[in-house]
Amino acid sequence: MTERDINVCVEAGVHTLGFVADYPEPVPWNLSRSDAVRLASKVPPYVCTCVVTGGTPDDIAGTALGIRPDMLQLHHRESLDDISRVVKRLRAEGIRVIKALRVRADGMCDFEIENPAEAARALSEAGVSGILVDSFTETMPGGTGISVDLSTFLSVKENSLVPVILAGGLNPGNVGGIIRAARPFAVDVLTGVEVRPGLKDEHKIRKFMDEVIRYS
Repeated sequence: MTERDINVCVEAGVHTLGFVADYPEPVPWNLSRSDAVRLASKVPPYVCTCVVTGGTPDDIAGTALGIRPDMLQLHHRESLDDISRVVKRLRAEGIRVIKALRVRADGMCDFEIENPAEAARALSEAGVSGILVDSFTETMPGGTGISVDLSTFLSVKENSLVPVILAGGLNPGNVGGIIRAARPFAVDVLTGVEVRPGLKDEHKIRKFMDEVIRYS
């Protein structure tokens, strides 16, 4: 959300920087489209940019084409049909699409296909470039700080035809062990490296990346 945080992340070796923009629910990290464009322009060309958003296919496409990130993460209640439409529209623009598969405390998904394994297979067939497994509560659609059950993650990974990313409750103290246990394609962190919502903790980011590099 700030140029300072971009610089801290880049210097620590982060591979992809995420920007929440035009999100359809109130969350502390939401940026306007113009702010997302401005901040994304500060990211060096050897680091990828990802916009995290949601909504209708037309709204999502408008956000993606307005900001032009390398990747788009769908992180709301998009249907399979919505996802397929977005993937098709953005593929022609060179923007890859990741779908967040948000897992409730009962192990089921906040998705039209509640079974994680079945959802993974369906999303793979929808043309996404990756699946992100995250935790979910009704009061907080993302950034919950709650860990995903690893057996659920492994079920998604086993049934997916595309890379699977792990999010949810990661921090410098647990990410190394989780990488060893789950072997995700990548990890996604938000609240686990913040001082407060929207402000990154430089020490936590560097420690987190040290652990990621050590156990990758």
